[in-house]
Amino acid sequence: MVASLPKTKAKAAPASQDPLLSRIAKLESSLLAQPQNPNPLLPLIALARHDSPQVLHKAVWALHRVFIKLIDENLVGGITGPGGSRGSVEVEGVETGREVKTFVRERLLEYVEILGGLVRDSEEALRASALPLLFSLLPPLSASTSQSTNPIIHVPYLRMVLQYLLSPSPTLRGASLRSASSSTDLEQKWEIVQDNQIDLDEGILPPDVLEMVHSEYWAKYDDLRWIFFREAAYALDGSIPLEYPDNLLGQLLPLNNLPRKQEDLNTFFVLTLTSPPKSASEPLAKKIKTKSGKKAKTEAELDKLPDWMAAFEEGSEEEDDTAEVGSKRTVARTSTLSMHASIHSVASHTNLYSTLWETVFSRVPLDEVWTRRILVGLHGSKGILSHIRADRRIRVADWLGSLVDGGGALAMLAMNGLFVLMTQYNLDYPNFYQRLYGLLDCDVLHVKYRARFFRLLDTFLSSSLLPAALVASFIKRLSRLALAAPPAAIIMLIPFIYNLFKRHPGCMIMIQRHTDDSDIADPYDAEDPSPLTSRAISSSCWELAALQHHYLASVSTLAKVFIEVFTKPEYNMEDFLDHGYNTLFETEINRKLKYPPALNTALEAPDATTIDLFPGADKIHNGDDGEVDANENDIVSKLWTF
Repeated sequence: MVASLPKTKAKAAPASQDPLLSRIAKLESSLLAQPQNPNPLLPLIALARHDSPQVLHKAVWALHRVFIKLIDENLVGGITGPGGSRGSVEVEGVETGREVKTFVRERLLEYVEILGGLVRDSEEALRASALPLLFSLLPPLSASTSQSTNPIIHVPYLRMVLQYLLSPSPTLRGASLRSASSSTDLEQKWEIVQDNQIDLDEGILPPDVLEMVHSEYWAKYDDLRWIFFREAAYALDGSIPLEYPDNLLGQLLPLNNLPRKQEDLNTFFVLTLTSPPKSASEPLAKKIKTKSGKKAKTEAELDKLPDWMAAFEEGSEEEDDTAEVGSKRTVARTSTLSMHASIHSVASHTNLYSTLWETVFSRVPLDEVWTRRILVGLHGSKGILSHIRADRRIRVADWLGSLVDGGGALAMLAMNGLFVLMTQYNLDYPNFYQRLYGLLDCDVLHVKYRARFFRLLDTFLSSSLLPAALVASFIKRLSRLALAAPPAAIIMLIPFIYNLFKRHPGCMIMIQRHTDDSDIADPYDAEDPSPLTSRAISSSCWELAALQHHYLASVSTLAKVFIEVFTKPEYNMEDFLDHGYNTLFETEINRKLKYPPALNTALEAPDATTIDLFPGADKIHNGDDGEVDANENDIVSKLWTF
């Protein structure tokens, strides 16, 4: 069913506006009583550009009721298509029925232009009314052009609506027509009132409009979602200039409720599309005569492919796996289906969704914020990958690979996408661990996304079937990075490395190996980009021994786990990933000391008088050259005197 339009309430109009409101009511009554005389549309549309929100609100709703009536009366030319004319109508400036339809069509386009601009109006009530009014004209227009056997969505009008949702124009509230201007450009044709524009970047849809168009239309109705996928992909190909990608991505990314079964296609905005199409007639089972008199085969049996060939045909990109139409399942190309049949086909929805995302990855310039949001939304039971067609998911790998080349946080999230494609969708990406190994540099331990990075790294290295030489390279590089890492990162690295040793006992030789004094050179090649040829397995983890003498007691104590027997279970990494300087400081100041530290006698003078480390300003004097000299007993000042 079509949802009823929301009844938005405007504020009470001042007494000075009562004549205008009364005039709107009279113009509406005149048009509804005599729809063949459309001349009152001109003053009514002019009132729909009034500066007062109350006047404009009443005018746009009055125009909505009028245009619904005119569409039902088949008086809109060029949009409803050729129809039975109601005869010549003699009105001022209009002589024939064809001219009436042309006149009404032009006024309808002006009305749609007004509604399209209101989505960026500063008044919230006007924005809330504009979107339902835009969509409410789609069902009657679709019904006026549909045939009883082939119902459709009115695509030209839907493209107009989509253009205002992808590239919105300024609101025309309070705008005045420029003198002697015949330009079709909105900015050059109208004097725009900037005070009535919403305080957002130019061309960006307000958040409330984005939420409404997603929740109330694309996500709610199956037919609107289908046509949105198709027309948005056409728009990216150049039919609509996409100057503001945020508008498209804000509507597309939250759509995670795509139909998976035929029963999921049950809500339609255009009522004529509610009933499923009739299934195609069954092929005639004509018998073929044979001379031998053996049992003849039907044409369907003769046309049937062998099992080995049918397996390849089912995976064909041009053909639906199971294009469900009505209550029967048929195998057909979605490109040959009618609009009615495609809307009732789960495979058609999947194909259009896959095509749209492929076009987004290849044509839309994505900034860092949107790239991160898309990478996070790739996975899960309702993620993007789960809805993309199975034989086309591999195309996402090209986009993910380009992100890995850029490095940083996005590279690690992209590696997660590649890992999911490899483990769940059979992607062959042989250089995965080499690319992952290249992401381990000195910067990764100092960035704010360090915890997320190592959560993903722990997932990638969780398999016990990885080669020992490969895991040894990761252990060696992490141990080398720990030498120059902040204490909070070392606290995280030590249990991480311990878990790698527990999963891969073949790497234990790196701890047990003792080098002679004559063999000091480390065979590990830190410059080798391949973890399989870096010779880390022939090296030793002397870096871990160095951490046992770290200045921070928490680090040195934790590092001594490598000299103990490996009988402890694996550490829970979640207990260490969120450590920072604050947690380390709180741990130190709250720790109870069993034995208080001994006083350092080096800071005592020979005469047993204590040295003042931080003397006051009166204890610092000027030298002979006029410069400030440190006091003889001021050790800190002496250290900083050059």
